[in-house]
Amino acid sequence: MAILKCKMCNGTLDYDQQQNLAVCPYCGNKSTVFDQDRKLFEQFRNQFAALLNQSPKPAPEEGFWVDASREELVREDGAVMEITYLTKRRTDLCTMYVAKRNVIYLFEQEHADYAARYREMTGKLVYPTPDMERELANYVPRVVTECRLEDGRIFLAIEKKESTYPLKMLGTLMDRHVAWVVSRLENLCCLLDYNNIVLNAFTAENLFVDPANHQIYLYGGWWFAGYTGSETPGASESVMPYLKKSGHKSRCIAKTDLESIRLVAVRLLGYPDRKALTAATNSDSNPPLQGLPLPEPFRRFLIEPPEPDARADFAKWDRVLTESYGERKFIPLSMTEEEIYSKTF
Repeated sequence: MAILKCKMCNGTLDYDQQQNLAVCPYCGNKSTVFDQDRKLFEQFRNQFAALLNQSPKPAPEEGFWVDASREELVREDGAVMEITYLTKRRTDLCTMYVAKRNVIYLFEQEHADYAARYREMTGKLVYPTPDMERELANYVPRVVTECRLEDGRIFLAIEKKESTYPLKMLGTLMDRHVAWVVSRLENLCCLLDYNNIVLNAFTAENLFVDPANHQIYLYGGWWFAGYTGSETPGASESVMPYLKKSGHKSRCIAKTDLESIRLVAVRLLGYPDRKALTAATNSDSNPPLQGLPLPEPFRRFLIEPPEPDARADFAKWDRVLTESYGERKFIPLSMTEEEIYSKTF
């Protein structure tokens, strides 16, 4: 397989055949592809196409998926659906199943309005430009199945790449990896801000990650989404304390999401909350859990209040990232499917 690496950040380049350019999806660097590199790309593409046409039969399940759990659900029309999943857990107002190519959210009948809100809020997103839509639409939910079960529960299935996993399953991460997670979350907050939407549910349980490509997917939490200034329909448990402290527990305010992504980052570093991070970095008797300290600009960013809006906060984070780590580099996060699914979730 021919793989070209970005000279700026070492990320894997995408090949634009029409323009004969190699484009880095991480830092935006572009470079001309020489003939030999182009031939290698074309050879790999042709080989891959040939493999796809070898047999119409589905490949047998491998690894953990051989022993995956199965559950039958009956639709209100009597049809039986069998779902195969590797992990199942309660999250906010619904039960989440993580399948190979789908994330399934199952809402109890009394929470049907929240299922409807999920569809409504994800279906109304708009984007500043067509290019941004082509990029960012990949990281928000696309509902592929919606139905009511015979017991009144609402079934929502969204599309998922095989290589994406619940962020919480990655456990504690190195600070450099937490930094790119923050970058992706700040970007998603800007999309929400453009739509005047507050999620009220930025938690690790509602986020999914593609470790190899450093991408974050905002699949869960949309049941609590509302428009800025409107009455909040609720919030995830870890978000609610901030709403109460801010004095806006009944209103959707943008800073709620910005505060929440800081808590996500702090917990990925191994701390229960921002207060614990402050104590760990300022006290010799309570050393950092992961042998840090963090770079000082990064530490301040996590423990200080966010900027008033997402765009200003993103600009601040961009400066913090450079001050903390200098030139941008792609730091691989290598985890196998077995390693991820063997973690406690």
